Amino acid sequence: MPGKIFVSCGQASEEERDAAAELKKWLRDQGFHPYVAIQAQSIQDVNTAIISELKASDYYIFIDFPREHLHNNPDGLQRGSLFTHQELAIAYILGFEKVLFLRYKNNKLEGLLRYMASNAIIFSTPKEAIEKVKSSIIERRWNPDYTRHLIPTNLRWSESIMRYGSHSTGENFIGKFLYIDIKNLRSDLAAFNTVARLSSIYDSAGKPILVTDQSHLKVTGQPGYSQTIWPESHGAFDLLIVKADQTGAICLNSSLDLRPKPLIINQSGQYTLFYEVLSESFPVLNFRIKLDVTGVVETTQAKLIDG
Repeated sequence: MPGKIFVSCGQASEEERDAAAELKKWLRDQGFHPYVAIQAQSIQDVNTAIISELKASDYYIFIDFPREHLHNNPDGLQRGSLFTHQELAIAYILGFEKVLFLRYKNNKLEGLLRYMASNAIIFSTPKEAIEKVKSSIIERRWNPDYTRHLIPTNLRWSESIMRYGSHSTGENFIGKFLYIDIKNLRSDLAAFNTVARLSSIYDSAGKPILVTDQSHLKVTGQPGYSQTIWPESHGAFDLLIVKADQTGAICLNSSLDLRPKPLIINQSGQYTLFYEVLSESFPVLNFRIKLDVTGVVETTQAKLIDG
């Protein structure tokens, strides 16, 4: 998935809409995944669209187009777009690092804008604003491969059936392990206290299956259940174990101290497993895998669907 850019700009006039459309096309041509916000009509729109799109974005562009003139104002100052200012407040809470601020030359600095965009790039027309966005992105070397999120990669099985003793219970397992790497592409921030868990399971008909173990998953190759993922590095977790001594039933290598470990899947079939990864200073990572349970360790297969 290419780097996602959230573009916050008003589209009250045809000129503004044309500028937004031009920027969206140019960003796509550069290899980015742009999202140009459309004005929300209700708090439900804000919750379901704006906040979720902001959370999923890697870059943030704020373009403050002018609105009404202020009364009794000899300097001709104008208001900015209330809608974009609301998005700015949400973006501030979400802690974007890669941002661009542009402000119309006569817009009054007020609210969050006084502190966050006091050094914003000034423009006179929507067309000029878009040209300045383009040149700034090139100058700052924004990269479509950048993401502020952790990403899942390199889903793989252990090379062979293994005998393993659980760190939480001392129980012995004989089976095949499924691992995944969690990658941190940031060069400026480590992912401290990174933990992972299985959150839900669905069968091939889309019916939810009770998850009997939502405890922290074990860090691969280490004794604990939490790890620091250094900048531009990765860390691995044990996602599940296919047990060789129970006709391919599935359990987790987790911090749960029940003995024996409860089975999360005990029948052949196709399943979708949803996982969550939580880390300091990073958005929550959600990903899912498709699991084809055959009842035989060697033929049970897994595929990473998305993240």
